[in-house]
Amino acid sequence: MFSAKRTRSTKQQGARFERYARLFLEQQGLRFVAANQSFKCGEIDLIMLEGDTIVFVEVRQRKNDHFGSAVDSVDWRKQQKWQDAANLWLMQRGQSLEDADCRFDLVAFGQQVDDLEWIPNFLD
Repeated sequence: MFSAKRTRSTKQQGARFERYARLFLEQQGLRFVAANQSFKCGEIDLIMLEGDTIVFVEVRQRKNDHFGSAVDSVDWRKQQKWQDAANLWLMQRGQSLEDADCRFDLVAFGQQVDDLEWIPNFLD
């Protein structure tokens, strides 16, 4: 079983990397819209805008590659949850994945914040 201390530190670590991802994306010219949008089917870490394009961002971090890289951890199941959550977010705004100008980007970190890989259009 996980201790409360471990769970808290894992959440804090995740929030830390999400902040770094947001700052990095803002430096690339994207504008912040929302963070940690939770739905029954899943969560969207960051929602950004690049021009008129809505960018749904998944932030992943791995301390090591023993169980695969941060990029490898976004399997088909996670991709489906990501799309479902994005569709629900859009539906709340009278849009859908079919008619909205949007994309899905991945920001993957290694052990350190400077070990960053940004993959625009990850789901294409």
